[in-house]
Amino acid sequence: MKNDGKDVARKQFSQNAADYRNESVFAEGIDLKEMVSSVPLTGSERLLDIGCGAGHTALAFAPYVAQVVGCDLTPAMVEMARDLAHERQIGNVEFVVSDAEHLPFADSSFERVTCRFAAHHFPDIKAALREVSRVLKPGGTFLLVDHYAPEDPELDTFVNDLDRLRDPSHVREHRLSEYQTFFSEADLTFQLKLTWDLPLMFDNWVTRSRTPSEAKEWLVNHLKNASPKARDAFCVQQDERGYPQSFCLKCALIHGITD
Repeated sequence: MKNDGKDVARKQFSQNAADYRNESVFAEGIDLKEMVSSVPLTGSERLLDIGCGAGHTALAFAPYVAQVVGCDLTPAMVEMARDLAHERQIGNVEFVVSDAEHLPFADSSFERVTCRFAAHHFPDIKAALREVSRVLKPGGTFLLVDHYAPEDPELDTFVNDLDRLRDPSHVREHRLSEYQTFFSEADLTFQLKLTWDLPLMFDNWVTRSRTPSEAKEWLVNHLKNASPKARDAFCVQQDERGYPQSFCLKCALIHGITD
């Protein structure tokens, strides 16, 4: 795939990096605790966080491991993560600019790899997972948290259309069955640990992504005209005028284990 998709991601997240520093979905999500507690940690591990954003996942794991390296495609996000680590006086972390599909680390460099709410932006998810498998030590664990698409084709199309127009850097919310195949192809054992609905307030969601007014209007109509099945699946709530107040995305915590 051409690199222009990655240029779109850099542009998108350069303009709103500060929003991801303070947004509670990323800074305080209950899935952070679930991620940390879902895998044994002795304090001696070296951990890589891919698509680190403002650094919240890396910093959540830092007290429990020896070293954390966070990487992100967007320099502004890396700077934000460095500033946050400095502010919290966390010293066993470092952040670098890196493409998830071409990681600048040696084979078998990490006991743990994490990726939280970033994989749906990867142009080539298979290449990224091959890199995860390559840099993990034998017996290491990959912890993935991301939105996923339901297996139902109508609902898959509905949510991917929704996310793609809201944020042009969105590539795809994959189905869990697709992830299972991708993990197997990357020599990672697939273990689904948890699924949940992530509630989002519509206005905050589009403001954070700097969605243009024309696209926002389309999103309003997309949610307003959702089928009963889509309304139910994505918890669509509207006011008396039909304007969307909130909805939810489907999320999962998945472990991938190397042989």
